[in-house]
Amino acid sequence: MNIRKLILPMLAIVFAIGMAFATVDVKPEPKLQVQDFIILNGSWQAIPEQDCEPGDETCRVKLGDSGLVYDVYDQMDQSTLKSSTSENPNVINLQ
Repeated sequence: MNIRKLILPMLAIVFAIGMAFATVDVKPEPKLQVQDFIILNGSWQAIPEQDCEPGDETCRVKLGDSGLVYDVYDQMDQSTLKSSTSENPNVINLQ
């Protein structure tokens, strides 16, 4: 039997198996946003992500039960004001 008739099919099988396990670097999916922002004393302050349903009102938070009310932003950019269906602020406690 001709050696080429034996080696070439074996090499093809080995390469096919090797290619089956080869992977391509896949870019990871962007992380889900886990924080929002408020402007506190003139500086951006990260706060936990607020569950505000998109609507006609502005999403707002209140610091503690008797604290001040602040508008919520998706990013540290005043053009990213978050909307809400409720006019009532979410009460949060910063630590």
